[in-house]
Amino acid sequence: MTKINNPIRRIRTARVEDYCTCLPLLSLLYHADIGPDFKHAFEEFVNTEYGVILIAEHSGKVVGILIGSYCLDIDWEGKIAKIDALIVDEAFRRIGIGRKLFSRLIAMAKKRNCKAIKSRVNIKNLRAQKFHEKLGFERANTYEYMLELHKRGRL
Repeated sequence: MTKINNPIRRIRTARVEDYCTCLPLLSLLYHADIGPDFKHAFEEFVNTEYGVILIAEHSGKVVGILIGSYCLDIDWEGKIAKIDALIVDEAFRRIGIGRKLFSRLIAMAKKRNCKAIKSRVNIKNLRAQKFHEKLGFERANTYEYMLELHKRGRL
């Protein structure tokens, strides 16, 4: 693998028309488990004040994506930000792209007067756990439970 020096000149918020260029990385992230409503969800994150998609680009190619959202949280007595998904192209890992995406979201959350940022990490993904801890995140002593209300279809 070739080492890439200073590859990222820009991190920006995604636009609806970025969907197709983001799809290859998102398909990797979700193991090709993308349903028929995924494009609509992407568009909602882009178009609503409660969501944000940040992308890192290199030579016109999307090499990193962070999907986040904002919501009220009673435990924090106000607004918080959430990191819903993060992926960096394997060829561009370990050169600070994930950190830059996080930093941009942190800056955006501070401007929105958020009191905290929550991030879910798969308990089996030790690399992601260490990454979060390096950025100052602390492990919460909670479990996440899900109740599916609508069966999701697959493409």
